Amino acid sequence: MPDSAAPAPYVTAEGFNRAIRAYPWFGQWIGIEATEITARGARVRLDVKPEFLRHDGTVAGPIVMAMADVAMYAAIMGAVAEGERAVTADMTLHFMRRPAGSVLTAEARILRQGKRSVVCAVDVFVDGPGESASDSVCHVVGTYALPGA
Repeated sequence: MPDSAAPAPYVTAEGFNRAIRAYPWFGQWIGIEATEITARGARVRLDVKPEFLRHDGTVAGPIVMAMADVAMYAAIMGAVAEGERAVTADMTLHFMRRPAGSVLTAEARILRQGKRSVVCAVDVFVDGPGESASDSVCHVVGTYALPGA
């Protein structure tokens, strides 16, 4: 349940999705969508397409990386005025296990918000038969540079 004392995010999931669809490969081809954005984090979702798969049904690493990056971007747009102007400065990914499934979700949370940058952590999960909702397939820590930094 949302905390009524928490500040409102600068952008809603619907507003973020409208903005991201302006980028043809993110919003139109890849199809990542925000399902929730707060002032401290975000959740995004992706239906896995056959062209995203490698051998044995493994979701390709660049798709997982894109999920994490978009989740961080959504979190920053929710947390920072003019967050849409922030850019990725750094990402470190730790693939924990094979990502294989029909739906991926990524949950981003703000770890530190400064004047020049924001540090986020993201966990990417697979939704599907035999999957545990608590087992991350990839853990990511990333930094975004803020406008004017």
